[in-house]
Amino acid sequence: MRQQNKTSKILSLSRYYLSLLSIKKPIYITYMLQQVEYNPYKLWQWHKDLGKFLRPISKVSNRKSLVLTNRARLLVLAGYMHYAFIFAIGIFAIGAGMPLKNFVFAVVISYLIASGTSVVYYWILASLVLKFIIKPERNKQRQIAKDIFAKHRAIKIAVLGSYGKTSMKEMLALILSESKNVAMTLGNLNVVASHAKFAKSLTGTEEIIIVEFGEGKPGDISDMAEMLKPDYAIITGLAPNHLDEYDSIEMIAGDFLEIQKFVSPENIFFNTDSEHLKKYIPPKTQTYSSSTVLGWTIANVDVKINKLSFVMNKSGISIKVESRLTGRHHVAPLALAVALAYKLGLKANAIELGISKITPHKHRMEPRQLSGAWIIDDTYNGNIEGMSAGLKLLSELKAKRKWYVTPGLVDQGEETNNVHIELGKKIAESNPDIVVLMENTVRPVIQKSMRDNGFKGELRIEAEPLEFYKNLEYIIANGDIVMMQNDWTDNYS
Repeated sequence: MRQQNKTSKILSLSRYYLSLLSIKKPIYITYMLQQVEYNPYKLWQWHKDLGKFLRPISKVSNRKSLVLTNRARLLVLAGYMHYAFIFAIGIFAIGAGMPLKNFVFAVVISYLIASGTSVVYYWILASLVLKFIIKPERNKQRQIAKDIFAKHRAIKIAVLGSYGKTSMKEMLALILSESKNVAMTLGNLNVVASHAKFAKSLTGTEEIIIVEFGEGKPGDISDMAEMLKPDYAIITGLAPNHLDEYDSIEMIAGDFLEIQKFVSPENIFFNTDSEHLKKYIPPKTQTYSSSTVLGWTIANVDVKINKLSFVMNKSGISIKVESRLTGRHHVAPLALAVALAYKLGLKANAIELGISKITPHKHRMEPRQLSGAWIIDDTYNGNIEGMSAGLKLLSELKAKRKWYVTPGLVDQGEETNNVHIELGKKIAESNPDIVVLMENTVRPVIQKSMRDNGFKGELRIEAEPLEFYKNLEYIIANGDIVMMQNDWTDNYS
């Protein structure tokens, strides 16, 4: 067995080092830069992780591929120019006018030097591009967008939080659109650059504008709020996330609370169903939950795999909420969307019509049938609160066999171990029949916590996640429910 492990290690080392000599290396590194938004630090970290886990560089683009923008083309070209420059120096210094063997030696040495220095070269290149091209371009676009938003007379609503932002935004937009001219940022395009592009698409006739704020590093929320100047703000929840940029969950909470500098307290709505968020809610602000919101009470909650319904009552007015969403955790955001729409002048019948049009967002608690089984695709999820909600839903539903599939979570920083110990505990408590963990750095932590907390079901470890997903229909059976949560993008090992 030891000899087998040693042989496997040698093969992995060989594949890794040989991959670094690939003629396509400039293409792979440009792809990496594109994925980390030209952040030189993240490029360096990603490349280090390849060596740490002995992943061939050719494997960096498993899930996506390089988008050939003008910037990407120039960076690929610059990479090959780097090779050409090293070749020219090497051949001139070693091979010029010499015998053929010296020329071949010069070519080999030049190629090794060019390959070996390419990441450092791209790190320098990315730093220059970021400083002299991307940042000035973003600042210019930010100012244009700020001017557009300042002149626009629409009611502006900011949606922020560690999770649930896109769902909250789209629920609100669909309901309000029954009586109002509404514009919202699309999908999960929630950074300053995408906000600037969105601002330029506005016609000026919109009555309500809804903008999703994505926190990536300290100062992001304040930066976005300064540009939009929202009238209302919704904070959907707090979870340990992006801890590669934030030092602690307290820092994330502090970033969210910056919104108070731009929005009146009575127009900020905090989700009290979020355990982490509760302790940071300041006085005189509004709250919402799965039991009450803005004076409305919530009753008769019914959860099914492809349906969620409840009733809201206030001062003799009753609104029946029937949606195609999955999971009890949707009650609070749906209720807030209803209450806020009513506050902004919509009638009960228009609100109910808007609710009926709400469907699950792609990869966010999205149910679909496969081979007689139900798949609940929650692979966009990336925080412990969302994972907990999914596991709670799985425990509520009835099935012949219950599957839980996850690779764990990324961007947890110093909280990585604690978060995955908690995840293992939540898995054990929900008691699925089969758990599939993807092989990576956090798998042992989740596995140990599951066992420590009494998990008795079947555990499967998958080394090739994409192969597992491709063959899922041949693995599951009629009557199964499969909950799939989170996915690790190419820049995580």
